[in-house]
Amino acid sequence: MDTGAIVLIVTMIAVVVLFSIFRGKGGVRHRPEVVQFLLFDVKMNQSLIITFYDREKIRGFERTNWEINKSKISFLGESLKDTLRNTFTLVEELNAEIKAVKKDKTRDRHEVDVSKLAEPLAKCREGLEGWLMEALGTTEVKPRYPSLMGMFFGDR
Repeated sequence: MDTGAIVLIVTMIAVVVLFSIFRGKGGVRHRPEVVQFLLFDVKMNQSLIITFYDREKIRGFERTNWEINKSKISFLGESLKDTLRNTFTLVEELNAEIKAVKKDKTRDRHEVDVSKLAEPLAKCREGLEGWLMEALGTTEVKPRYPSLMGMFFGDR
């Protein structure tokens, strides 16, 4: 190999290493998005409580954003983290009950007591909206659109 090829290979490796170091994983920048995703589940579940007995078809409660983001909530306060964990554990239990009611046609949806979820969801919503107000001054997070560099090398 000649020295030009070696220099080219070393330069390419250095560029890749530098981009991977500076690219990062987002961390602090993604905190408001995580909170907003969790808040979406909380708001959706609050709406489902209100319409649970009036719906034609019985529907389970939302947990998708919780399942995706539950490992990313370390920046929240301990009491809020505990409230979120307890609330979504209760959501999981209610969803299991709802599934059993759907399966057993002899049971009625009124056997499922969804009102016990109202207070924990209200506490979660209050805590998450409080965190957003404290961190951003608003409860709405603006959507981020990737820059040209972000599309190719990832957002920092």
